[in-house]
Amino acid sequence: MFFDIYNLVRSANLTPEKDLDDAQKTAVHLAVPLHDVLIGRRLIAKDVLGNLMAKSMGIEYIDLKRIMVPKEILTLVKEELARERRVIPFAHEGGALRLAMQDPKDLETINFIRKVTGLTVIPFLAFERDIKFGLHQYKSSLADTFTKLLEQAKKRHGHVTLQELAEDVSVVEAVNQMLEYSVIQEASDIHIEALPDLVLVRYRIDGVLHDMISLPKDLHAAIVARIKILSTLKLDESRLPQDGRFKFESEERDVVSLRVSVLPTVEGEKVVLRLLESGEPEFSLENLGYDSASVVTIKRILTRPHGLILLTGPTGSGKTTSLYTMLNLLNTGEVNISTVEDPVENHIRRINQTQVNPQINFSFAEGLRSLLRQDPDIVMVGEIRDADTAGISTNAAMTGHLVLSTLHTNDASGAIPRLIDLGAEPFLVASTLELVIAQRLVRKLCTHCSVSKATDPNVVNYLVASVSEPAEKELLAKIIPAETRVAPGCNFCNYSGFSGRTGLYELFTINDEIRQLILDRSTAKKIKDAAIRNGMHTMLFDGAAKVVAGVTTVEEVLRVTFD
Repeated sequence: MFFDIYNLVRSANLTPEKDLDDAQKTAVHLAVPLHDVLIGRRLIAKDVLGNLMAKSMGIEYIDLKRIMVPKEILTLVKEELARERRVIPFAHEGGALRLAMQDPKDLETINFIRKVTGLTVIPFLAFERDIKFGLHQYKSSLADTFTKLLEQAKKRHGHVTLQELAEDVSVVEAVNQMLEYSVIQEASDIHIEALPDLVLVRYRIDGVLHDMISLPKDLHAAIVARIKILSTLKLDESRLPQDGRFKFESEERDVVSLRVSVLPTVEGEKVVLRLLESGEPEFSLENLGYDSASVVTIKRILTRPHGLILLTGPTGSGKTTSLYTMLNLLNTGEVNISTVEDPVENHIRRINQTQVNPQINFSFAEGLRSLLRQDPDIVMVGEIRDADTAGISTNAAMTGHLVLSTLHTNDASGAIPRLIDLGAEPFLVASTLELVIAQRLVRKLCTHCSVSKATDPNVVNYLVASVSEPAEKELLAKIIPAETRVAPGCNFCNYSGFSGRTGLYELFTINDEIRQLILDRSTAKKIKDAAIRNGMHTMLFDGAAKVVAGVTTVEEVLRVTFD
């Protein structure tokens, strides 16, 4: 973006000057665009900033994520040209082509596209991430892409070695496209499963697995071999499980780290790839689904110089994303932040990140001992999973460090007995623990096709009956409206009715009553009852609030909150 955004926003008086200055410092510190920080922290709405910037140039702003561009419009500008010049055609009316541009001042590109298309070009401003989204729309379906590539691969499969098969140009391209589409679809996992008569490829999108494509069974060995080569696994070993990792760079230069698991099954090896990096740092707790009261609480506790903050929930519930967002908020030039993780899922500029390595006995505990000698102000431990890590973490929080970590428990109150069971002394837990957040992820309704519908009273009754606290039960029964939103599905959401995910949260702050219960080694139930009496809302209640707001559905909330 070729704008003096700082002075533009300052002149418009849209953001308090202190917040604007803090955002500018963060942008410089992390080497990211100022508009990403402003939008991410919700200091200014994306549309407001886009329109402000466009107006300063005498043009209009377009949010490409809100429209689905017809294929016939995209074909007016070839994908290679669109990718090279960072432009997206999105409408064609009466001899005029509406063109979203990352740099609308680029007259050379405007004139070139006018000559190529023979149309008058009307430039619109679009943000870089929206241009990337538009470029994704050029892609045909995964099935169409694979058909041609796999036909070429099958012709070459004669009597060749597994190594040669894995390095066949068509197999290489086919696996690359499989990875490319996983980035486009924002998948978290890829499953490659051998069935008796075919190979099934599935993507986990928004927490749910979707069948993407079926491949001929005789291509299974080639695809598995290619992934083994990428992740430096043994090609000739098919009887034992193997684990590895590698990095993939998409066409849009998004670097994704993948964790690979290969498991022998009766039909052949099954491969699961987990995508670990999105390449886009979060700057806002609100964007993750925290309500305004929770954001105030978290930011207040993050300002404390020492203490322990824990996030709990099952694997894949978004704990690490919440931790990284908090670290981004804390990441200033005045503090030294160090982490020990397994694995390092996102690289954050100017944070010292260390990865554990069990093969050489470099554990969380050992890593934590070492980084505490590095003069840290803030420490993030990927997971407290043993007595050593629990003890060192609580001692570090007691001796002047702010410690953030995760635990695997079902709810917030369960973190306390779990921490004590791991060997942490109750008096240390009572003295250091400041905040526990339990969370789950639910799918968000597609905003393009969601509509109002009468709420099913049976579902509401079931939801209310699931709440144990009388006061919360009564409040829940009052807030569920007669109409809630549903989404039948559309082209934008691939007819799933959902697009993206948000969090359900349970914030448990520690007060004097809770500290005494910890010292008394009280049960999780007693601690939870006390927390609710003191104003804590459960994840189920937070889910109901998001149903009321039209963010998700009752069924989706029930799906993730009942174990």
